[in-house]
Amino acid sequence: MTLRYRLARLSRPGARRTFGRTWLVVCLVGAFVTLGLAGGQHLFIVVTMWLVCIFAPVRIAIELLHTRGPRLQDTLRRDLERRGDRYDTREHVAVMTEMLFERDVRLPRLAPPDLGAKVIDAAIAVCHRAFRTGAGAVGVLQAATIYSALLERWVATIAAGSRTAHPSPTTAAVGHGSATADSNGTAPQALWDPEASIQEQWVTLRAVAGMAALTKTLVAVYEDSSGRPMENGTAVRVATDAVMDYADQVGLRLEGPPWEEAAWVPHVLLPQEMIGRLAETWIAFCEAPLPAPRRLLAFLDSMPQ
Repeated sequence: MTLRYRLARLSRPGARRTFGRTWLVVCLVGAFVTLGLAGGQHLFIVVTMWLVCIFAPVRIAIELLHTRGPRLQDTLRRDLERRGDRYDTREHVAVMTEMLFERDVRLPRLAPPDLGAKVIDAAIAVCHRAFRTGAGAVGVLQAATIYSALLERWVATIAAGSRTAHPSPTTAAVGHGSATADSNGTAPQALWDPEASIQEQWVTLRAVAGMAALTKTLVAVYEDSSGRPMENGTAVRVATDAVMDYADQVGLRLEGPPWEEAAWVPHVLLPQEMIGRLAETWIAFCEAPLPAPRRLLAFLDSMPQ
């Protein structure tokens, strides 16, 4: 299972690039060591042996996993999907989470190419922590519930800010104060700045889309691991898709209906400090190039224990 999983992971272009750089460093170190043992002689022969006879064949074999890897991954998923211990190890969690993400989530046009991989990595980390600590499916449900509440607050803040920045006659009559306020009080600055540049707003909107994708993935993992539907789970799925569409609408300046207050969020009141911390750490993780283990850990540690 371990070998097949690692080979299947190399079907990702990023994973192959990372392996290629690591393997090149290993071969260069090997060449220098060999030269040292040979007393600095036969430079051409040593370099040729390591690069042509050792580095190149392995690198070519890894690139072949571009086509072989997906088939190996499909076989892993079919075998694991029927097993009762499919969430017992990190590798099992990774295979199931990636499968459920690809099956359920369609990212918006605004999403950068690596956002899907970041959402998968975050979902794997959240789920593995839940199953490793003994919380199991209940821990996954708790995370999905908190992220749903954060997402609803986040999108409501963006919608209020958008109305303030581009007031309609109705909004203008209501006034600036009621457009930016909500039931939980003033929003943390990390959620949305209507006066920011379009590039800065795209950073936030991409993070919102990623949070919606993460929430939807966790709902799917909870239902698959527990064997029962999440309460109001269908509404959460529909709403997360609507959030991703709304991110496109705001970021790409598309015409569309205004955001409506959601009735799909579980009754969770998040403290202001937690909202700001979750949003800030999630944005930082979404901005960082993969892999970003320290930023992901900071996001995970923002959750209540």
